Amino acid sequence: MTITMFRKAGMRMAMVALCTGALCALPVMAQDTAPAASQGTEGTHGHQRGDATAMLTQKLNLTTDQQAQVKSINDDARSQVMALRNDTSMSNDDKRSKMMEIRKTSQDKIRAVLTDDQKTKYDEMQAEMRERMKDRQQGAPAPQ
Repeated sequence: MTITMFRKAGMRMAMVALCTGALCALPVMAQDTAPAASQGTEGTHGHQRGDATAMLTQKLNLTTDQQAQVKSINDDARSQVMALRNDTSMSNDDKRSKMMEIRKTSQDKIRAVLTDDQKTKYDEMQAEMRERMKDRQQGAPAPQ
């Protein structure tokens, strides 16, 4: 009788260990595939989003030359932001101000590359984005 009891307890322990191992492995497996799927999609604010150059190309009908210039501007801004994030000598408020400055500068550079019609559409897109951010800060759900 005691042997049967030990077997049942042993089986339970083995099942608990197996289930625990499986549950612990799930987040690790999810993390392994996530970087490959989202490579190059982190925005200047750390939010995951699509490729900005591709989105602008689609919405503004950018030429090949404009695409190359916008990609260069975005890459430069991204590298500046990453360097800023790694800078431990600045306060968070100073970093936030500097990030806003980097974003503004890159938007101005992108705007300089665009035609007048594209600038109008770009300005509308920026205004919509600001409105969405304002709504999010006030607790309104993001539009689907």
